Amino acid sequence: MRSSGPVRAADEPGAGVDFPPVANGLDYLVSVVELLAVGEDAVSPRNLKYAVLHLQAATEVLLKYRLYREHWTLVLQNLDLTRMNKNKKMTRALFDGGDFVSCTPEETVLRLRNIVGLSISEEEQKQILSLAKSRNALQHYGLTDSEGSVEARTAEVLDFLIRFLDEELLPRLDEQERERVEDDVQFIRSGLTRIRAFVKQRMERLMDKLAPHWERTLQCPDCRQWALVARGGPTQCFFCPATADPQWTAWNYATYTLRLPWRDPPRTTRSVQPALHPSGRRVPGLRHGHPGPRRDHLCLA
Repeated sequence: MRSSGPVRAADEPGAGVDFPPVANGLDYLVSVVELLAVGEDAVSPRNLKYAVLHLQAATEVLLKYRLYREHWTLVLQNLDLTRMNKNKKMTRALFDGGDFVSCTPEETVLRLRNIVGLSISEEEQKQILSLAKSRNALQHYGLTDSEGSVEARTAEVLDFLIRFLDEELLPRLDEQERERVEDDVQFIRSGLTRIRAFVKQRMERLMDKLAPHWERTLQCPDCRQWALVARGGPTQCFFCPATADPQWTAWNYATYTLRLPWRDPPRTTRSVQPALHPSGRRVPGLRHGHPGPRRDHLCLA
């Protein structure tokens, strides 16, 4: 809970349930900040669990509300209104009553891109869909993850959502609606700053440990930090800290970091400049402009 500032209407006893879509999404994000931006030693496993659930809920509410603002039918899983829904044809009355199945996270992003015309990068789409998978795992059969990984991914998705709010949702609210959510938006912005600071501090503490391994340090596909060390045998991310078999890490790294299309692997071998680690050092085996190694050539052992 917040330690200072005005009491939110949502926290007042007996106030009743009143959460319009944007206020509802922001309320989930307020919960994420309260769970994670509390100091590195105060984040419990339960905090991490509900941060993942609430961040995914916020993302789904806010993205689908933008579809709704374009047209309510875009929120439906099936855009063909002649199809039956529980033995009834879909109508606006059924939609308003919540009697419908909504589109998947992947379809939501595609519709925002292709129908609404929004600019959502491949990296942002990856972050959104990765979060959805984590939520599904947690909701249906459990999830094992680390504080660092959850905080790093949260910072990325929060950053996207704040930009999405600023560009696509807040300008479309009337004055009364904007006043209602203003305090929550500022609280979330400050929380993002604190979460980013935790990530930065943790990486700074790891610099001495990573220094001897810089030639074998890669960007971790899980937490997105430059802390994955491939030095023979199981690979280890010093930030997450995730460990894995080298073959699995190679597949994961190539798929989610290099984005190699496995079914049609690139065959070019042209010589180009090596890529740079954020420290300015060259990263062996990864080159700017190079589409990446073939699947059977990628080795992290």
